[in-house]
Amino acid sequence: MLARCIDELGMDPKRIAPRAAAAMISRAKNELIDFETYAGQAEDWFAQQVAEVYRLYQDRLQRASALDFDDLLTKTVELLQLFDDVLERYQGQFRHILVDEWQDTNHAQYALVQMLASEHRNLAVVGDADQSIYRFRGADIRNILDFERDFPDATRITLDRNYRSTQTILDAANAVIANNTQRLDKNLWTDLGQGAPVVRYTAENAHDEAAFVA
Repeated sequence: MLARCIDELGMDPKRIAPRAAAAMISRAKNELIDFETYAGQAEDWFAQQVAEVYRLYQDRLQRASALDFDDLLTKTVELLQLFDDVLERYQGQFRHILVDEWQDTNHAQYALVQMLASEHRNLAVVGDADQSIYRFRGADIRNILDFERDFPDATRITLDRNYRSTQTILDAANAVIANNTQRLDKNLWTDLGQGAPVVRYTAENAHDEAAFVA
């Protein structure tokens, strides 16, 4: 669909690659930015071209009564924002909400959870800012860093005891993650003892690495 839109707009697919346009449009949707807002924020030539693609792409989806993957979130948020009776229905249906891997949620998911939990305030999230790996997919680390600001009545329970690593390994991990600029402070510990020293091995290739680990 994006490739057809780019062709219909007379754009060069080598300069406006469908894959790149898809990534930028997906990121915008994860931030709940529609094509009009996106066009208004476009600062360079490439973003301006993508804004045109975004506009036509959404038009074609709507005409086909179709949703893409990101629309499953954005349209749900839009629905709950526009219709109070629908929001009240689902707030009543989901009186307790648990979200795992909270550090990997995006802005649209945060907005959805916030609306559903705003009535009963029975929300538990499980996450670790030091394990956020899905930034490329729209994950927003601010969701975990700002959680206690948006939910000031929340209680934080830090799970800092480790059951599968020795203290030597945890000390090495603590030393590395302490350099992260955006994180909630914690210090991993275990009662498994110090254990063997950490060894660094530079493998020649993947097979050598696998043989060394084995």
